[in-house]
Amino acid sequence: MIIERNEFHLKFGKAKEGIAIWKEILTSAKSAGMKPPPMRMMTDISGASYTIIVEMELKSFNEINPKNYVWVTNPTYQELYQKFVPLCESSKRTYFNIEAEY
Repeated sequence: MIIERNEFHLKFGKAKEGIAIWKEILTSAKSAGMKPPPMRMMTDISGASYTIIVEMELKSFNEINPKNYVWVTNPTYQELYQKFVPLCESSKRTYFNIEAEY
């Protein structure tokens, strides 16, 4: 299994708005009739402030391109993401291979 981790550092004071947009993105993914990969959104408690992390569980590396295609061609995702971009200072995407679960 692969975990795709998207880390967003927001501009000062923009966390509430950014969280609302990502909740809408995650909700629309489920209600669009598509079966999105399991996803979760996390926010900072300590460390860098105004951080949102969105993680997706992918069965294999082969799921990355089809998932990306849906994200860039779906008009709802495009509209919501364009609202999110101005709130963001920086972002980072990392892929992790799960070696073991206990």
